Parts: sequence; structure tokens; C-alpha cells
Amino acid sequence: MKFFRNFKNNVLNSLNNNMAIVIYAVIISVILWFVISITIYPTTPKTFNNVPLDIDITGTSAESNGLSVIESSTEKVNVTIMGNRSRIGNLKAEDLVAKAVVENVNEAGEKNLKINVFCKDSNVNFEITDIKPSTVNVMFDRISTREYEVDVEAPNITAAENLDIDKNDFSCSPSVMEITGPSKQLDNIQKVSVLVNNKQTLDSAYTFYSSDIILYDKNDSKIDASGITFDTTDFKIDIPVYMKKELNLSYDIKYAPSNFDTSSLALEMNVDSIILASPNTNIKKLDSWNIGSIPLYDIDLDFNKQFPIEIPENYKDLSNISNVSVKLNTEGLAQKTVTVNDISVINASSEYKCSANTYGLVFDIIGPEKDIEEITEKDIMVTVDLLKYDIQSSNFTADATISFPKYNKVWAVGLQKVSISAEKVSDQALAEDEE
Repeated sequence: MKFFRNFKNNVLNSLNNNMAIVIYAVIISVILWFVISITIYPTTPKTFNNVPLDIDITGTSAESNGLSVIESSTEKVNVTIMGNRSRIGNLKAEDLVAKAVVENVNEAGEKNLKINVFCKDSNVNFEITDIKPSTVNVMFDRISTREYEVDVEAPNITAAENLDIDKNDFSCSPSVMEITGPSKQLDNIQKVSVLVNNKQTLDSAYTFYSSDIILYDKNDSKIDASGITFDTTDFKIDIPVYMKKELNLSYDIKYAPSNFDTSSLALEMNVDSIILASPNTNIKKLDSWNIGSIPLYDIDLDFNKQFPIEIPENYKDLSNISNVSVKLNTEGLAQKTVTVNDISVINASSEYKCSANTYGLVFDIIGPEKDIEEITEKDIMVTVDLLKYDIQSSNFTADATISFPKYNKVWAVGLQKVSISAEKVSDQALAEDEE
């Protein structure tokens, strides 16, 4: 009782103080406002910002059709609710759940879905008066995995002087990679490249490492790789360096008489040289590149032959020449037909007596106009060398060698064949010859 008497006396005494009167008035006003609000306005609105939006497809038609959520137009919503002051007064944004209604989603594409909001505590009741936004645009697609070959880009890698690098020879390991992502996004991938961003001048083969992957569409435009995963991002890139050299083209003349001057042949090539590259230094030892052999007897006044350029697998043709044309320059040359009756047979086996059956061998000869005009049958030697023949019959044909002892710039056209008769020598005659 004494405590209350003292409290009453203190209050009465404080009323004589103006400041105390003001404080008491404020306290009483707040109490009165609270009592009136509860009594007259029991419900009130409340707004929550940035409520997380959940898009769950578990158990929906989207899941049964193998679809996944790729992206959405919003991730959070603002919600206004109306409810009893005492019930919703302490609610926070994390107490609410905003959920997209996933219904009738059976195929890939963009869908506009309604958004529902409810309280995690089912005992708290309120009315949703506003959701912003009230719907969400969601992109659905199937997630798949595909294999792509890997290309290499090294725009700032160059070769030192007299050396060469070829992007087609860049080796990437692994050379194939798996990419996982939305099917529609994977459909757009036309090329996969690994970028070597180093700036370097190489004088020998070099190995780089990179994790910089670039995706391109059919228009060579870069594709955004967000939402895409790679089975690896570690690549080893080997860049070979080739030594290059310009080589004069050459050819061989076959089956020419020993005295024939091959340098006198006016054979012209449409290409005189070729630039080759090799990954080793062997090319340094080469002075020319041989395109093949030409039998002298194949060369007539209309001679024009194509020779393919055959490059070994470890060489590269930087000139991009696939074949060379060789033709005869006929200026100052003449041709005529001759007949030779005197044919010599040499190096026959001692077991046989051999002679030429052919009489009057007819063929064309070509050479400088003056020489062709002067030449007679006596200037032409036709020889059949049987050293390489294994005589097995009494009659056979053999190749003839035609030469011009006094003329080193004249040749015969065509491979001439001579009929040979072989008569086996008796054992007695052989014995007499040996004695």
C-alpha cells in the first residue's frame, strides 16, 4: 500500500511539471490509437518485396515429357496481403512462398505461368491483394548431351622467317568434347573452338594449353555459353612448324643414247618451281624436285604431257600445284621418216645363233633442221642388245636401241621392236668353238 501511495504522490507532483505533462499525453495517445485500431480496424494491408519465386516441375507434365526449366523472366515478386493485424504483423518476406503454377506444359518453348503465394505457416490466414508480376514467362526445353569436334584458333601465333605453320595441322587433345545443355541451344552450335590467346613467334614445334572454349553458330557468330556445361575444359594444342624452301622442278630423260645431249631438248614446263615445307630439316638438302621420267622415244613434235606433283605425306605443297605440264618447243626442229636395213644383234647367248628377221625398219626422227636434212641411213645405228633376254624360243621380239653417232641432238620417235630368230647351236659346234 505504501508503494502505491508513493507512486500516486509522485505522479501528482509531476503534473506540476510541463514536460512531464507532454510525455504523459503522448503515451496516452499511443495507447488510445492502438486500442482504437484493434477495435475498429482489425485487418490491415502489408507489402513484402523480393519474395523468391519457386518454379518446381516435380510430378508435372513438364517433367514427364523430359523438359527442364531453362530460364524465367523473373526470380522474385512483390506481394501485398490483407489480414488480421495481430496475425500478419510479424510476417517477413522469407515467411512467404511464391510458386509458379506449372500446368499443361507438354513441349519445349516459352510458357506464361500464373504465380500463387502462400504462407509457410498454414495457421496464418490472409488475403492476397496484389502480386507483381502476377505471371512469369518460363522457357522449357529438353537437356541433352552431344559430341562436337574441336577446332583450334591461334590468331596471334606466327612462324619465324623461312618457316611456316598451317592451321589445318594444329592438333588438339582431346579432339572431341561432350556438351550438355538445352536442345534448342545445342542445335545452334555449328563449330566448337579452343582459343590459344598467346602472342608468339615460333621457330620450332610448340605445345600450348588452353581452357578458352568458343561456340559459333552457322553465321560464325559467337554463342552465349550460359546454361551449357562441358565435359572438359583442359586442352592440349600441338602446333607443328615447317621449314619451307623453293625448289626448281626437274625431270629425267630415259633410254637416250649415251652420246645424246639431253640439255638440247627444248622441253618447257608451265611451272618452273614449287614451294615445299617439311617438319624436319631434310628439305635443306634438296636443290630440286623431280616430277618424273620421260622416255626419249615418247617425245614427238606434239609432245605435251601432264605430270602429277606427288608430295610425301610429311611434306606440304605451299604452292598448291597439283600437276605440271611439259611440252616440246618445236622451234628450229624438223622431223622425217627414215628406213634402216642394217640391224646389229649383240650379246646373244653362245648357245644360240641370233639374227634380225626385220628388214627395212621404218621410224621417224627429230632434231635440228640442219641435222635432219643431212642425216642418211648410214648415220643411223640400230642395235638389239640381247643381254637381258632369256631366249626360250626360236622367234621373239626385242627392243631396238637407235643412236646417231655423229649427231648428239637427234632422236628416234617411238619404241622400235625387232623380230629375232634364234637357232640353237649343236653341242659339237660349241665344243669346236671352245677348242
